Amino acid sequence: MSTDRHVRFKALRQQAAQVLAEGGATLDASTLGTADLAHLVEELCIYHEELNIQNDELTLAHTRADAARAHYQTLFNLLPLPVMLVDATGNIVEDNTISQDWLGPVRRFHHQDMRLTQAVDRQDKPRVVRMLATVEPSRKALLADVRFTRFDQSERQVDVHVARLPADFHHEARLVVVLLDRSIEAARLAEQGLFNALLDSSDDLIFATDIHGRLMLANSGFLGVIGATRDRALGRKLADFWPVHNLAEMQRHEAEVIGCGQPVNFTETVHWRFEQPPQTWAVRKFPIKGRKGQLVGVASVCRDITAEHLAARANQLAVQAFAGLPVPVALTCVDGKVQAMNAALTQLSGLGEQSLAGRALHALLEGDTQAFPLTDVHEHVLEHGFWSDRLHVRHVTGRVTPVQAHVSRFKPAPDAEPLLMWVLSGSHTLAGAKALQTED
Repeated sequence: MSTDRHVRFKALRQQAAQVLAEGGATLDASTLGTADLAHLVEELCIYHEELNIQNDELTLAHTRADAARAHYQTLFNLLPLPVMLVDATGNIVEDNTISQDWLGPVRRFHHQDMRLTQAVDRQDKPRVVRMLATVEPSRKALLADVRFTRFDQSERQVDVHVARLPADFHHEARLVVVLLDRSIEAARLAEQGLFNALLDSSDDLIFATDIHGRLMLANSGFLGVIGATRDRALGRKLADFWPVHNLAEMQRHEAEVIGCGQPVNFTETVHWRFEQPPQTWAVRKFPIKGRKGQLVGVASVCRDITAEHLAARANQLAVQAFAGLPVPVALTCVDGKVQAMNAALTQLSGLGEQSLAGRALHALLEGDTQAFPLTDVHEHVLEHGFWSDRLHVRHVTGRVTPVQAHVSRFKPAPDAEPLLMWVLSGSHTLAGAKALQTED
């Protein structure tokens, strides 16, 4: 219909131009015929109606435009993010309420409103200005990790989203700028990075599973043991990586922690590869509870105690061998106080280790012709490394047994205080050994 209307308008203009050209300045209503005048009045009435229709359509279009502008202006002001309309130089043309909370009140009496570029950090300002000047019409751009100082002097880390409006929107370039606050997320990522670094720096093996046995957390030490990367391990069941022959023990322990809901200590033996010896772990498992107290998983802190376990076993064997020696042997500190003694010495003296613990050994010994020189033993051992002399051992019944005492230095550990080891040999040794075997 609009095409036909324009055609009629064009024909009417041509007709009017032709009449004016033919009549010129002398055109008069008397020169027109009745038919021509009626036709001209009809055309003018049609033209008047067309103008009224156009005026009504234009009024309706303006009303709709005003309603749409009010609608989008309301959305613009109610957005929970700072949004502003700027030109290519960063001058703010219009901004919403949140933007004014960030940047301060509108500067109405300034020639240019440069609150945006002034709030950006000095090092990031060239990047922001360059992005505003280079964004093409109907295109979007993103600038991440921009340091921003708010009107209250609080610093934020934001992402700047920019969209340039189409060229027919305004005769000058106009860009919509949205600021997305990443400060909380950046703090969370920093905290998570610190937490992961702390876990990865631990010598212990740390991991956590949910109630279905899927890995929720694992530090680098544990990932190195199972031979998997973090992205490959998390979310998968721990049973996929655990040795099959030790799987039942591990699952039984986790079920016990889930059942009681309390931390429990275990000792587990894990054999990862057949070509390597098994490992002994001291494991502390404890439940992980959510905010409402519900059980969401089980965490485990494992420490490799294989060396300590072997050392404790060797120490136990050494203690058993020391206790079973057929030769009377005693360990004393440098001042002669008894630290340990075997059963053969107990049989020879009639006193047990508990009776002599912390007492000087010379209470049992005496010299062959003079008092026992205990004070000289340590100095002699330090100087020569060994001391030997003939002594007598007194029994609680008063019986005296001659022995040959051999004293040397003994260090139970590299960082421990040295001890003196007393070996008492003589004719009694064989009889004492037989007596011990008879008692056993």
